[in-house]
Amino acid sequence: MADAAPGRLLSHYKISHDPDGNVVLLMPWPGSSLLGCIVPAVAVSVIGGLLAQVGQSPVAYGIPVVALTFAVLFVLVLVYQGSHAWVLMPGQIKRGEKFGDRYWAGSRWSPSSGVVLKRLMWPSGRGSTDRVFVVTGRTRSSVLTVFNWNGSESRLATGGRRSLARPGPIVPDAPMPMSTAADETLRSAVSDAVGEMADLLVNELGVPLSFECEKAPPPPPPRPPRPRLL
Repeated sequence: MADAAPGRLLSHYKISHDPDGNVVLLMPWPGSSLLGCIVPAVAVSVIGGLLAQVGQSPVAYGIPVVALTFAVLFVLVLVYQGSHAWVLMPGQIKRGEKFGDRYWAGSRWSPSSGVVLKRLMWPSGRGSTDRVFVVTGRTRSSVLTVFNWNGSESRLATGGRRSLARPGPIVPDAPMPMSTAADETLRSAVSDAVGEMADLLVNELGVPLSFECEKAPPPPPPRPPRPRLL
């Protein structure tokens, strides 16, 4: 276990150094996402409980029970997702857990061979997702994910997808959220928070940066009209 006196990146991640001088990355606490889940769940539970009392229906009590159960499960997932930490040194990365500004680094270093900046286009055509991975052997370790809404904003992915993504912390907007470049051009199309993280990982790990873009699948063909019965 170690204490950190971290600074803060554009992605809201905290950055510090361990006693050996290695860079330590701490994920931000998903406070806004937790509030975005807890407040509606409490409101639904209170309203559902009042309606159940007025109607004297035991079945109606299922509404607040389901809402609270969903909220508890979602909060547990959010807390787990926001508890990751990484320790970086040239050519190697170590994953750990964090709570507040304290972290518990794992015991095993994983050799890193590269950093991948990947964009995934949304099938809806309304935005994209930018992710930063560290390549460790045959696997990839996801370090950062940012959602980009075309013409709107970019947010850190701390709460989930679709409507659950909106409570995530705001980061600098991606200049070109709909760009499908899969080369160095992608670096200038992503949010400064994503570029900053990619540069940090490349510099600290001493590995190359590569680019990928996964385009959305084409929309399904329209259904043929059904024949009308005379």
